[in-house]
Amino acid sequence: MFKNWFRPKADAFSFRNDYLRYFERSYPVRTPVEAISFVVFDTETTGLNARQDQLLSIGAVRVQNWQINIADTFECLIVQEHMQLGNSPKIHGILGNTLQRMGIEETEAVRQFSHYCQNSVLVGHHIAFDRAMLEKVLRPMTGTRLRNYCIDTIRLAQRLAPPSIGLRPQDFNLDQLCRQYHIEAKDRHTATGDAYITALLFLKLLARLQKRGVRTLRDLLR
Repeated sequence: MFKNWFRPKADAFSFRNDYLRYFERSYPVRTPVEAISFVVFDTETTGLNARQDQLLSIGAVRVQNWQINIADTFECLIVQEHMQLGNSPKIHGILGNTLQRMGIEETEAVRQFSHYCQNSVLVGHHIAFDRAMLEKVLRPMTGTRLRNYCIDTIRLAQRLAPPSIGLRPQDFNLDQLCRQYHIEAKDRHTATGDAYITALLFLKLLARLQKRGVRTLRDLLR
């Protein structure tokens, strides 16, 4: 993938304008679920502290009209100038030499991901963390927060859980939900693999929520 480490300052201004333009026509909350472009995404990072840790990769798949479009995916590796991987390669398998050889700068990665998503509704598992990691890069580039609507599959799964279960965190981790909804957990702890698994989970949750009257974006966001 092409690396461009030095971009003129005018390009940052151009990206800010492009980013804001993506949301000139955001989805009305009454939009039917089948008419929405969802981007299900995941990030791999150097750790779980959104303030201190760094992005290593972003993976995403598009879901629309109740289907995963496997021909329309996003994936990138990110190289950091001062990178502290720690023990994270034991989880996601991304090594420093791989990043140096194939990675792009994080601002370019967020730029490309924003162009891929545009005004799509973002979906993730424990999405608050992934959103915080993106916003840490996006805010200095645009002066604004992430403007997409965001949906957490944990929250959707909690809405479907029997009252007797309660809301124990261990019942809503991705591995447990894969077992519960009979999803094969292949390529776990890679950004694209986890994004695809989360997309499968999202569709199964949507099908069950539809039977409970969830029809629109407003219904999903409540």
